[in-house]
Amino acid sequence: MPSAQAPKTSDLGVFRSVAISAARLPAAGNWHAARKTDYTAFFSAECESRNFAGCDSRFATKIRGLREQVAGLSDRATLDLVNRTVNSAMAYRSDKAVWGVGDYWANPVEMARKGAGDCEDFAIAKYWALRGLGLEDEQLQIVLLQDTRRQLFHAVLVVHTEAGRYVLDNVSNRLQADTAYAQYQPIMSFSGEKSFIHGFTGNSRNMAAMPKDLSTVAPGLGM
Repeated sequence: MPSAQAPKTSDLGVFRSVAISAARLPAAGNWHAARKTDYTAFFSAECESRNFAGCDSRFATKIRGLREQVAGLSDRATLDLVNRTVNSAMAYRSDKAVWGVGDYWANPVEMARKGAGDCEDFAIAKYWALRGLGLEDEQLQIVLLQDTRRQLFHAVLVVHTEAGRYVLDNVSNRLQADTAYAQYQPIMSFSGEKSFIHGFTGNSRNMAAMPKDLSTVAPGLGM
């Protein structure tokens, strides 16, 4: 499984950005709610003994199988398998379609019940799957960004390893380094208890395109 590496703040500047520590970000409450309960056992044989609902769902059982499948794999192969497995474990549906609201960050039990979620839900599921496989909280970074190609807000999980920073993305089964995504402009991110906003150096066009009101950033919705 991916080698442990707690990134420095300078390393959190994913997608060629600069990460700046920030407090009271609008989406922080959603992130803290999604990780308030420890779901590391949800995708394990201990699921039922921990009294989680949805242990026998297709979503839970498909991801649970990763524990045996990653044995002996390289870091990159492990992340690739986790990305593809979670992407196929539930359907993509907007928060409006699933929850009747514009933005809702579901936990794994809720994802199992609905069998569907949007981009931040896939990122959260990958976060808990990797935590269950032994990765440290600090290695995992939920990133809210602008997809300038599709003209919408998006969310992905970036995993920090000794080999580099890899993007786990629900719109692609192809695992790539963060530097491969020229169309992704990070806005804010979360790693453990810490929150960050993202800026750019020497590129005023990127800065000019950033949303002025961060409360309008809802992954899956148009910019």
